[in-house]
Amino acid sequence: MRKSSPNPYNANRAPVNKEVSFVDTCKDIAHSVARTTVRYFKNIPHKVRDYIKRRVNEYKRKPARTEANKVYVLVGYTSKKHIDDKYNAERTLIVLRRGLLALIFVLIIFITINSVVPKLKVGKYGDIFGIGSVHELAENDPFSRGNDKN
Repeated sequence: MRKSSPNPYNANRAPVNKEVSFVDTCKDIAHSVARTTVRYFKNIPHKVRDYIKRRVNEYKRKPARTEANKVYVLVGYTSKKHIDDKYNAERTLIVLRRGLLALIFVLIIFITINSVVPKLKVGKYGDIFGIGSVHELAENDPFSRGNDKN
């Protein structure tokens, strides 16, 4: 059989006490939670300060904005001409979208009118309401000025 060599990594370890009571384990957990909680609350002012500094620096780096349009920051290998071309392309697409939307709306109205109007039979509705003709209806109008028999 082979002789086991001593493990050099275990030489500096403290011996493991396997007989740890439940109360000691609970105390250790409570101390760990307390240390972590204290560390969290101690770091809150630093986190707030760092957040405010980061926001102020972001605000300072932004270019001045004079209108509601997008502001592009030149980063890397881009140029002003490239950004202007991109802006003009976006504006063109917006105008095209609006124009196509208006055209589609007009076409829908046109198709609806062309499909509904031939199916309407005005004479049928006159029979339903008892109207033979508009002239006949106007003759018997009690409110017309031509019917004054005084």
